[in-house]
Amino acid sequence: MSHLAAMTLYAFLLALFFAALWRRERRAQIKLFAQIFGGLMVGAILLGWLMYFFPSGPPAPIP
Repeated sequence: MSHLAAMTLYAFLLALFFAALWRRERRAQIKLFAQIFGGLMVGAILLGWLMYFFPSGPPAPIP
């Protein structure tokens, strides 16, 4: 499973859980689900995009 698929599954399940837990009306649950799912997906993709600019690997040695 790719990182994107795992992140999407995690965001889906988390949004589903909190929407069912925090809202009673179906319309409010759907709206909250969309907000949480969208926020998690956009936030994770944005954070991943920002981390692209930082080098990966060991830190430079201190002389």
